[in-house]
Amino acid sequence: MHTIKIKSQNILLLSDTHGKHRLIDIPKNIQIVIHCGDICNAGDMDEVLDFFKWYAQLEIPHKIFIHGNHDLPFEFEPEWGKRLIPKDIIWLNDEAIVISEINIMGISAFPFYNGIETKNKIDIIASHYPPYGILDNGFGSEEISNFIFQLAPKYHIFGHNHSNYGKTKYKNIQYINASIYHKLCQKENQ
Repeated sequence: MHTIKIKSQNILLLSDTHGKHRLIDIPKNIQIVIHCGDICNAGDMDEVLDFFKWYAQLEIPHKIFIHGNHDLPFEFEPEWGKRLIPKDIIWLNDEAIVISEINIMGISAFPFYNGIETKNKIDIIASHYPPYGILDNGFGSEEISNFIFQLAPKYHIFGHNHSNYGKTKYKNIQYINASIYHKLCQKENQ
């Protein structure tokens, strides 16, 4: 799992747990956790509720959730999906928030973020889909790439592509594919 440190805050980055979240060993001394989506396999309500029960119980002060393409209630019925999220979990869906002086923006699984405006310099943009051509294995979005280049955050965190877990730097932006699906499958099969 990737962690980053910004302004003395340790941030844990997760994506693509697909119902295997209970296999994760959460590091100590984490102040913010960002999950970039695909908490379940097929939008199953039991999987969604189990994830949020687990996520809410983490001893981490700030928990952020960005939905993925498998998290169907949040894509097809966003107002209903919003009611499933415990009050101490922040769902960033085409919006930004400041936590401990860190500006974090979440963009939706399907890029409808063209109307997002911010006056603040963004530290982290989190999305489910990767940018085109960067740790994407052909699954990236040109719209996301253009949006990222325009805002030039310090970090772009994403998932979706299970095969290119890792990080790389391009145009002074640190890109991190936080998909841990393959790692969780390996752990499950041990």
